[in-house]
Amino acid sequence: MPITEHVHLARRMARERWRKSSLYDKAILSSSAICLTVTATYLSSHGNFILPDQFFVLVLVAAVLLGRVRAFLWDWLPLVVLLFGYDYVRGLVPLLNDHVYLTPMIDFDRFLFGSVPTIALQSRFYNPDLPHWYDFAAAILYFLHFIVPLTAAFLFWLWDRAMFREYAAAILILSYSAYLTYLAFPAAPPWLAAQSGLLPPVSRILESTLQQFPDPISLPTLYSKLRVNPVAAVPSLHAAYPLLMTLFVGRKWPKLAPVLAVYALAVWMAIVYLGEHYVFDIVTGVIYAVVMYLLVIYWPAIKTALARHKAAAPVS
Repeated sequence: MPITEHVHLARRMARERWRKSSLYDKAILSSSAICLTVTATYLSSHGNFILPDQFFVLVLVAAVLLGRVRAFLWDWLPLVVLLFGYDYVRGLVPLLNDHVYLTPMIDFDRFLFGSVPTIALQSRFYNPDLPHWYDFAAAILYFLHFIVPLTAAFLFWLWDRAMFREYAAAILILSYSAYLTYLAFPAAPPWLAAQSGLLPPVSRILESTLQQFPDPISLPTLYSKLRVNPVAAVPSLHAAYPLLMTLFVGRKWPKLAPVLAVYALAVWMAIVYLGEHYVFDIVTGVIYAVVMYLLVIYWPAIKTALARHKAAAPVS
């Protein structure tokens, strides 16, 4: 079936499923969406990430109320556990490879723009003595790294479990592919290159902006036990996750694609402005996201073609 026909069919099924849902289910889904939005907004306003294990607990409550606990645990536990595993092994990279690449990203950005965009943006817009609204907006966009893609995953799970599995597979393949790249190519972000003297001073806008937020709320999370990896920059998953989400959501709900495309662009601009990534990191993140999306979507056709090729190969 062509992708366009698949999209129209998925939309009709989603509308029909919503129409047939009971008033109770609609109320639970609506209240869950409101609760998640309010919680995420409140925590972000205090400079808190919502991490995968915390998100899992929040949406588990909705699954309990919907009477779908068994299906939820069956589908979500592997995703959350493997995401935690990814973050664990990512933190080990500095112990496994202590060589850090500093210049390839700088050379790429200078070749493309004539200068490093982080330096240009910060010199034009950042004032350490007077934080602007866009400093806070950029920090919040940075914090939404997990919650927005996982919210899309929860919506897929509610309306189309087959697409949820494709999306979850794409996220995991993307994450572990990025980890292998971090292992082979540990890359310093702009702020770290500036500390090494390869760039003019780069402000840690994220850190200084966080100081303007109310005191963070301490929530229990397994992620507090993980090592931080400051050289996991290429590819940028802050760039890749929003694009991957946009591609999948656009396939099921095309009208949302332009909104999510604007969101992805805003995240890309934010991470460059904050000094956390180069444009090079974003370009590699985009390539990884597109490749993983195509790999997952066309995997059945790829597997069939490989099986035919194997069957047709002469026996030696």
